[in-house]
Amino acid sequence: MIYASLTGNTAKVAGAIARALGVEAVNVRDLSAEDIAEVELLFVGDGVYGWRPSRRMIRFLSGLRSLNSVKAAVFGTYGARPAQLPVLKRLLMEKGAEVVGEFACPGVDWFTLGLLRRGRPNREDLDRARAFAREVARKAGYPVPESSS
Repeated sequence: MIYASLTGNTAKVAGAIARALGVEAVNVRDLSAEDIAEVELLFVGDGVYGWRPSRRMIRFLSGLRSLNSVKAAVFGTYGARPAQLPVLKRLLMEKGAEVVGEFACPGVDWFTLGLLRRGRPNREDLDRARAFAREVARKAGYPVPESSS
């Protein structure tokens, strides 16, 4: 479970997904490619910055060697629309990953100084994120912890 979050919106969603799966959410700035060398299911999350994912996430994913036989899911938050998801999916598929799910929800729109979508992601968004995580894990053939509510 890796994420980038400049405003904290995507970090909230990453935390909810990680708790649902019983794993740790790790900020991409704290990772190296070797840290995910043995992964079989990878969740990648980011916000939208200039209609793209963060530069740090793009650099990280572009620098990976192979993700053959890895199942992946993308998620994120957005102000206007989730324009980062197609880019994340493309980067993962170029490395050989099979993208098996995607999730997005609004986040506080900091471009408008936080005036739009205040309070997002909210409890309902995070509940939907947890359900998404459990569904992706099941679809990918991985057990979901019983206390993953």
